[in-house]
Amino acid sequence: DWRSLLDAHIRSSIKDDYTFRRISRRSWGSGFVLPAQDFMDTIDVAVSIDASGSMSETMLRDILSETKGIMQTFRDFKLKLWTFDTQVYSYKEFTPENLDEIDDYALGGGGGTMFECNWQHMKAEGLEPQRFIMFTDGYPGGSWGEENYCDTLFVIHGNDSIVAPFGMTAYYESKD
Repeated sequence: DWRSLLDAHIRSSIKDDYTFRRISRRSWGSGFVLPAQDFMDTIDVAVSIDASGSMSETMLRDILSETKGIMQTFRDFKLKLWTFDTQVYSYKEFTPENLDEIDDYALGGGGGTMFECNWQHMKAEGLEPQRFIMFTDGYPGGSWGEENYCDTLFVIHGNDSIVAPFGMTAYYESKD
């Protein structure tokens, strides 16, 4: 299930710590008070959506809806979002305060496909996300991008036989 894989991919970037606000139940019988683990719900992810000519507006809106739903499961987040074809369009940052603006997000693109423009954009903007998620149909016009730049998840729409040469690969299925 691509949604579970995506959720696990994002959650694996969450830092954890220890807290005395909750006492570890394992320490109750030992006579010692030990802290419990505290998992923060703050994430920092970048999401790019392949808006080349092979992706329909319906597919793109469905992906935006899924992205919003995933972000709503976290208490705090920074979502960097853009669309791309041979260049990046509509870069916008979302937090819990402005997430509803994703419903009116302007989709740009419609041309060929060059995955490399995503990494060029991240470098130019100084973005080093904890996780990078690319929604695509899996047909790059050149290379798949830069393997060692950041942890990457490719969510491939419409073809379950394509496997990305690096990162993780999941296969998109709509809820319908």
